[in-house]
Amino acid sequence: MRHETPTSLRIQKARTSLVLDHPFFGSLLFRLKGRECRSIPTMATDGVSLFYNPDFVETLNAATLAGTLAHEVMHPALHHHVRRSGRDPKRCGI
Repeated sequence: MRHETPTSLRIQKARTSLVLDHPFFGSLLFRLKGRECRSIPTMATDGVSLFYNPDFVETLNAATLAGTLAHEVMHPALHHHVRRSGRDPKRCGI
């Protein structure tokens, strides 16, 4: 049984909000599996997972969290994770 944290529940609520209010972004977002990752400062994606730092997520209000999730889902939608080739993702801003 998986333990839901307050942060993961906030992300789940923002995902649902996006599906209802912005189905394009919401449907893309449900393809990514949320994973807590304290080694990154904000959020990131590799095209399969959505990595988030819970400390960062807790600084966002509901609308900003939904907007940030919509931003993150556009990275795989635009194939950023496959276009970077061997470049360092931190250096090329991906």
